[in-house]
Amino acid sequence: MTGNTFAFHPLTSDRWSDLETLFGPKGPTDGCWCMYWRVTAGDWKAGNGDDRRSAFKARIFAGPPPGLLAYDGEAPVGWVQATPRADVPRYNKTRTARPLDDDFDSVWVLSCFFVAKDYRDKGLMTALVKAACAFAKENGAKRVEAAPIEPQRPLMWGEGYVGIASTFRAAGFTEIERRTPIRPFMQKVL
Repeated sequence: MTGNTFAFHPLTSDRWSDLETLFGPKGPTDGCWCMYWRVTAGDWKAGNGDDRRSAFKARIFAGPPPGLLAYDGEAPVGWVQATPRADVPRYNKTRTARPLDDDFDSVWVLSCFFVAKDYRDKGLMTALVKAACAFAKENGAKRVEAAPIEPQRPLMWGEGYVGIASTFRAAGFTEIERRTPIRPFMQKVL
């Protein structure tokens, strides 16, 4: 690890193999491949990790980039899905993340994170949030929203995939509503 100096790059087709390296052969959360928020519940149940991997790869190759990869030197060490709300229809239907209005193009969401084990608790998620906000702004976003977890106990098996509330606060987000005891709805105007 070279310290807290990370580089961030949009996930384009030429970086697909880096995402595969970061996620591992099964993908995060045993086969999600960042498709959970993109498909209906029925399609999710009908699919498997290989289907989701193929679908996400097709999404990457079709463009535009659906998020950012973080690098420590040449090694991919983190991921954030940063997209307009229109790209994540299932996310928009949840109690914790439902939209404030019907602007699904200029309002972006940060819906999924993955940080390599050796890079957790080192500030990378906060850096990913900040980089993703800059990426969203460059691509026309007016605000960025998220529904991270506010842990009340040590996190277990992938619970932090939606982001950690303290990292969003550190990146300048404001809590708009507390929709559940552990899931604040947060926003940053760009």
